[in-house]
Amino acid sequence: MRIDQDRVDIAVVGAGPAGSAAAEAAAKLGVDVLLIERKREVGTPVQCGGFLPEAGELHDLLPNAKIPDALEKVSEGQTLHRTRVQRIYAPSGKAKEFPVSGRVVDRRGFDRALAWRAARAGARVLVGTRARLEGSSLLLSGRSSGTIEAGVVIGSDGPSSATARSAGMACRQEMGVCLEYEMVDVDIDPDAAEMYFGARSAPGGYAWIIPLGQDVANVGVGTRSAYLAGRKLRDLLESFIANHPVAKEKLQRGEVMAVMRGLVPAGGMPPAIAKGNVLLAGDAAGMVMATSGGGIPLAMVGGRAAGEVAARHARGEADLGEYPSRIATEMGRELANSVRIREVVDRMMRSDRLMDALFAMLPPDQMKAIMRGQIPGALERAQDLVANR
Repeated sequence: MRIDQDRVDIAVVGAGPAGSAAAEAAAKLGVDVLLIERKREVGTPVQCGGFLPEAGELHDLLPNAKIPDALEKVSEGQTLHRTRVQRIYAPSGKAKEFPVSGRVVDRRGFDRALAWRAARAGARVLVGTRARLEGSSLLLSGRSSGTIEAGVVIGSDGPSSATARSAGMACRQEMGVCLEYEMVDVDIDPDAAEMYFGARSAPGGYAWIIPLGQDVANVGVGTRSAYLAGRKLRDLLESFIANHPVAKEKLQRGEVMAVMRGLVPAGGMPPAIAKGNVLLAGDAAGMVMATSGGGIPLAMVGGRAAGEVAARHARGEADLGEYPSRIATEMGRELANSVRIREVVDRMMRSDRLMDALFAMLPPDQMKAIMRGQIPGALERAQDLVANR
C-alpha cells in the first residue's frame, strides 16, 4: 500500500510502550502523527515479562515524573496477577523481602491497548512496515511503502535502534540478554516476585520467578555477554530450574508453555537522546533501570515527554532541546544512580562470598531503595569492602 501523504508533523518509529505513549501524547495535542511498527501485530512476539509496580510504587520510583494515565490506570482485563512482596535470595540461599505492590500484565494485550489509545487519540498507525531514516525523510517498506518527510522523528525502536544509528546517535554499550519461560504446575508463593543472585545461577545478573497465578510463573535469567564465558543462556536457565537449592523445589514439576527472549540496555542513557529533529525514547534511549532491567514505566514516561515536546515544537511553542532537560528532571537521577549501583555490584558479582557479604549488610528497606535507584549508606560501605578485598 502506497502512502498518499508526503509530510507529517511527527513520525514515531516503533509501537512498543514508549512509541505508543509518544504517539498518544502528541496526537492529543492536535498534531499530525504517524506511528510505524515493523511487526505485523503490535505486541507479538512477547520479548520480556510484564511486571509493573502499582501506581503508588511508581510515584515513589519516579517522584518527579509525569506518569501516563495508561500506566497509572492499567485495566483489570490486562492484569494477569498481583503480587505484594519482593523477595531477594543471596547466593547462600538466604532471603530478605520487602513490600512492593505489583502486577503482571499480559504484554501482548497491554502493548496492543497502548497502540489503540494512540489511534483513538488521532495517530495513524502503520503495522508490518519498516522505516529507514535518511536525513529528515523516512523510507517506508513492507505493508506500506513510500517516503515521508517528518518534522520530528521519535525513535522508539528498541535497544538496537536503527533510527539511532541512522541519526548518528547510537553508542556502543553493553547489552543485557534475557531468556524466560512461562511455566505451569509450579509450587510458588503467588504473593512474591523473587530475584535470585549467584555466579552459578546468573553470573553478572539474576534469575527470577514472577507469579502469573497460583501455579503459573514467568521464570527467567538475565545477564550480560561478558559474564557468560562461553556458556549458553538456555543452559543457565535450565540449571537454575533443575539445580538451584531453593528454586528447584518450586519448579521441578513445572512444564514450559512459552519461551521469550530479548535484549535489555545495561549502561544507562547514551550521550545524546536528541539530535537535529530526532528524539529517542524507551530502550532506544537506554531508559532502563540498571539495577533490575525494568523499563516499561521509564519507557512510557520518556515516550510521553518526547511526544509532548515534539508536538509543542510542531506548534511553534517549544525547542526540541527541552526534551533532554525534561528527561533529566523526570528520571535522570534515578537512571544515573542505577548505573552507579550496578557498577558497584558488578565488582562483587564475580564472587558469591562478596555478594553474600553485601546481602548481609543491606536491611530490606535499603534493598528496596536500591531497586528504586537510591544509594543507601550501606552500599557506600560496600565499596570500601571491595576496595579492601
